[in-house]
Amino acid sequence: MPVKTKKTTKAKTAKKLKKPAAKATAKKAKKAKMLAAKKTAKKAVAKKSPAKKTVKKQKQGKTKPAKKSVRKAANKRVAKTPAEKTAWKISPEISQSVVEIDTWKKDTLRIEHLKVYRSGWIIVNQLPDLSGYNPDEGINIFEEFEFDEHQLHDASQVTSLFPNELPLEECERLMALSEAELVDEGWTIESATRFNGPLLVEQV
Repeated sequence: MPVKTKKTTKAKTAKKLKKPAAKATAKKAKKAKMLAAKKTAKKAVAKKSPAKKTVKKQKQGKTKPAKKSVRKAANKRVAKTPAEKTAWKISPEISQSVVEIDTWKKDTLRIEHLKVYRSGWIIVNQLPDLSGYNPDEGINIFEEFEFDEHQLHDASQVTSLFPNELPLEECERLMALSEAELVDEGWTIESATRFNGPLLVEQV
């Protein structure tokens, strides 16, 4: 009988020991589950946060629709075409009223070469005041007008005027010289183009 008592005591002792160990294991399993659940929740929050930020950014960047008056004004600005530049064409009314004058000077001497053109014109961006224009005197277009375009058509004749004090032989010699050779001999040149007679002004 003493042997049986010992066995029973050992069995009981084993049962007693097994219960706390089982409880401890169960607690550990619960803690592990809770930690795993927390980690999963944190990961889910971390994944969701960029989406929330994106939504916020989209909300912040979203603009209100423009008012009708603003849209109409914008449409008018777009639809409005830039105004075209206005220019005027000035030319003599009478044929052969355009004269190109080259004046050569040396000391007191003066030689003029006149070339007459059948017609010519200039294009100006601003309408000039021609109230003081004298048709008999004409006008030097390079002095009186600011223009980018001009044309002279059909030179009809050339006339040279020499001073009376120059002998005929010297006049002929000078006529045979080139512009560069005249400059080498001390002559200087001034050029002018004149419109004479009544002028025609046309908008182009």
